[in-house]
Amino acid sequence: MAETKQPDLQKSHERRKKRESLLETLESILVAFVLAFVFRAFIVEAFVIPTGSMAPTLHGAHAEFVCADCGCPFSVGAEGFSRGDRRPPPVCPNCFLPQAVPPRGVPAYSGDRVLVLKFLYDFEEPRRWDIIVFRNPNEPSQNYIKRLVALPSETVELAHGDVTIDGRVVQKTDHAQNALWMVVHDTRWVARRPEWTPRWVPDRGAKADGIGFHLDAAADRETWLTYRHRDPSGRPGNIQDFYAYNSAGNGAPFGANACTDLSVIGTVTLADAASVFVVDFWAYKDRFRFELPAKGSGRPTRVYCNDKVLGEAPDGALDVGRAVSFRAANVDHKLMLQVGGRRVLESFAGDTTREGDPLYEPTPLSDDERRQMDGQAGKAAGARVGASGGPVALGYLRLDRDVYYTNEWIRSTSEPGHATEGNPLGLLPDEFFVLGDNSPNSSDCRLWTLDRPVVPRRNLVGKSFFVYWPSAGRRTPLGIPLMPDPTGWRFVH
Repeated sequence: MAETKQPDLQKSHERRKKRESLLETLESILVAFVLAFVFRAFIVEAFVIPTGSMAPTLHGAHAEFVCADCGCPFSVGAEGFSRGDRRPPPVCPNCFLPQAVPPRGVPAYSGDRVLVLKFLYDFEEPRRWDIIVFRNPNEPSQNYIKRLVALPSETVELAHGDVTIDGRVVQKTDHAQNALWMVVHDTRWVARRPEWTPRWVPDRGAKADGIGFHLDAAADRETWLTYRHRDPSGRPGNIQDFYAYNSAGNGAPFGANACTDLSVIGTVTLADAASVFVVDFWAYKDRFRFELPAKGSGRPTRVYCNDKVLGEAPDGALDVGRAVSFRAANVDHKLMLQVGGRRVLESFAGDTTREGDPLYEPTPLSDDERRQMDGQAGKAAGARVGASGGPVALGYLRLDRDVYYTNEWIRSTSEPGHATEGNPLGLLPDEFFVLGDNSPNSSDCRLWTLDRPVVPRRNLVGKSFFVYWPSAGRRTPLGIPLMPDPTGWRFVH
């Protein structure tokens, strides 16, 4: 009997182990589902960007182009690229060439997928310039994503493209500012068509050298390269709030406002210790100057506003004989100078930002003076780079503009937008004000038809922090549909 019972006991034991293993597997799956649900509900959730209201920081459904002339890559909102659509062709942001659209249209890519921290604002206050997800006050079942620009109990007003809080322009954080610079012209993308007019115009002693320039300055004079802007028709004009992302859509695709907040970046090499690199900006009646001499030359690095020194460092900023990256900018009523990725100024004659950039007050300007300058090419704002004391070589130059927050009218009404110029909006405790980075094409607080066109604290969902699935499409070398482009993985600022 024992010999017959032993196999039965063994089989029973094996059946019991299989049942336990199955139960353990089901339990593990159930726990995983519960943890995933808890994680999604309370910690991190994924969202897809449906529209272009946050472009170019975040892409909604869009098409991608490489300029047929200069080779500059850019994206355009996907609306209007179906077969037979008669909207204007998209326009390159660098050389303004209209791009050909095939009769069958172009491939459209879905929007960026982002991860959102849902618990963060339970432990800390939202910060200005965060990109937040919130429930739309007009339709609470919809989630929106915008940039936070005004906090509870503040008074917000948009003035000449800037955000003012309680009557003063507020400066962006470094991360937000870097995300919001938009290219005006980059010499690394070279237009070849015969009718193209070079944008950087040299005077005596300056000449183009590939994608860069050589400035052969003498000891007794300065040599300059001056940026001369042209509109998409090729006519001289002021730099405007042009968004390539919107260029195939409706409205004013080539911009409607003169932009005065500009940045120049590039690489510079001083030939000898006597050489000085100079960057000049102008914005209406104000003139700004950045002087960057060689290290060890005994000359200070200085920033001027209307011939007054606002900030300086006791020594030069540039190495002799070595290419160094730089950025000089006039933005949000501050003057920023970076060399090799870091700020170089140390002492100041007036107010500064927390990052150490000198602040200034613009020279007063009447409405008539502003309109007159806006109507004359190069009068509203511009930039030039130069050299004195000796030769200077530039590896490349890129001119950027800052985001320009537009003053819109509430659609289907004769009412100006909320918090637009002349219509400041005071926020109550626990109210926030948000804007889209694609200002001319964003349905944000400016345009909401609500008694309180704000985001209440109770509507906050969380902070967007990472693009984990960038514009899913077929751009990878393998050509696999719906595969993410790993080169687009990035933190969101």
